[in-house]
Amino acid sequence: MMKYIDLHIHSTVSDGSFTPTQIVERAARYELSAIAITDHDAVAAIDEAMPVAQKLGIEYIPGIEISTAWCEGRMHILGYFIDHHSPAIRALLDKLQQSRRDRIYQICRRLEELGYPVDPEEVFEIAGGASSVGRPHIAIAMERHGYVPNLQAAFDRYLAYGKPAYVPRWAPTPQEAIDTIHKSGGLASIAHCAVTEGCMENLDKIIAMGIDAIEVYYPFHKPHQEQLLKKIAEDHNLAITGGSDCHGIVRGEPLLGIFKVPYRVLESLKEKYASIKKQEVQI
Repeated sequence: MMKYIDLHIHSTVSDGSFTPTQIVERAARYELSAIAITDHDAVAAIDEAMPVAQKLGIEYIPGIEISTAWCEGRMHILGYFIDHHSPAIRALLDKLQQSRRDRIYQICRRLEELGYPVDPEEVFEIAGGASSVGRPHIAIAMERHGYVPNLQAAFDRYLAYGKPAYVPRWAPTPQEAIDTIHKSGGLASIAHCAVTEGCMENLDKIIAMGIDAIEVYYPFHKPHQEQLLKKIAEDHNLAITGGSDCHGIVRGEPLLGIFKVPYRVLESLKEKYASIKKQEVQI
């Protein structure tokens, strides 16, 4: 019997609509063998989800997705097998989360100037317990006020890069993200490179920074892009990763359990992890 996994999922801790517990329960219903919740710049899901996964017989990989300053902020680095209590990752996440909060105030000021006032406190209330408050929460507020018909329209008209209310925020460089993941005992993988504008052109530079893996299996990667990324991974002795990038019902039909990645991908990732740990011991 084939076993399947999903190593790229977002919960309510960042900008997803499923709680960590709901994600694990859905994964069990769809008979996934292993998952990783990789919230944006946040790790709070791990302590909730891991014991539930253990109870339901699902292998759980502690993970994160770190936003970086490259490709207009759309280049993301995934971290796997991390120690989410490590000082290195805590320091980076504290800085990232403060930058996210500061950005909310700045965007709301821009919206008010444009004639679409949104109270920052309303945005934080919408985010609830989310560690990573962001533009999707502002988009929800805008929809509630009737400024836009849906969340996508909020981005297309106001919040996306180059739009009137867009505000950049501080983010680490890819090198800083990779180094932080390594200092936290994890493996670093480049996320959804084939559909991130500018990522493929910079992939050689990212590899030179010490990336450990490339996300090959992704819902919006085309077959020829998968093959190209596989070849690049093989040529550079990198592992491959994959996942649905499910955000719950925030972005349409949930892909968790629908988009499945073969378990052999996790096996190769574990082999890479074991190899690196062995080298560290020898050093």
